[in-house]
Amino acid sequence: MKRIVILLLLFFPLLAFSQIGGEDEVYLNGDRVEAQFNGGGIEKFSAFVHEQFNYSKVKKAGRMIASFTIETDGTLKNIKLVEMIDVDSGIEFIRVLNKCPRWIPAKRGGKPISIEVKYPMVFNAGLRESQVKESKDRVASSEGNQKEADSNSSSGDVHPIDKVEAAPRYAGGLTSFYKYFSANFRVPEVQGFKGKLIVSFIIETDGSLSDIKVLKDLGYGTSEEAIRVLQSSPKWIPGKQNGKPVRVAYSLPINIHS
Repeated sequence: MKRIVILLLLFFPLLAFSQIGGEDEVYLNGDRVEAQFNGGGIEKFSAFVHEQFNYSKVKKAGRMIASFTIETDGTLKNIKLVEMIDVDSGIEFIRVLNKCPRWIPAKRGGKPISIEVKYPMVFNAGLRESQVKESKDRVASSEGNQKEADSNSSSGDVHPIDKVEAAPRYAGGLTSFYKYFSANFRVPEVQGFKGKLIVSFIIETDGSLSDIKVLKDLGYGTSEEAIRVLQSSPKWIPGKQNGKPVRVAYSLPINIHS
């Protein structure tokens, strides 16, 4: 069976920076200092992504592009996927970006400024298999350490939906959930507007939704609106493992049209 998993990072051709609200400004040499990560630039950030990313989540070749804002305090905000391959690899990309340490923010005139970044990851077939093994070994080690830590944690593991004996469900099924979402979601007033949102969240042991993210956005405020509706969702029936409620990761595609 053909193996398609290895990661290839394309740094500079697709990487884009811009000051928020000031893309048409002209910066004089020496007036702007770019953001730095871990004592270096984008190459250091790419090394971090490579180290943290679980390659086994990628099942086919393709490209993903994430956008985010490096705020004036160095944190990453407004993380979203502009382009994705599939849900599993998209969730993994978002996970890595969410655990990113702080940057040293960009500066203009000696003062910190927020900048927007578009960061690509391209996955090609047939590259070095050792990288996949390296990633799997690293993830296995990390999971072992995490299980040990979780044994002393009251929050509990987050389980993949295909690893629990009873999957979480919405009262009345997904049809009822989509009806709830449709009734509460405010569609942008754009003629002919349509597209597919992809959202992810954790269904807690009490049925509430947490860690809500939009993996594929359609613009026009749809990401913020989707999060608002999901935050107000009635409680789900939680998933169960060994007869006890557990936290379960969940993702959904949602078709939007005017």
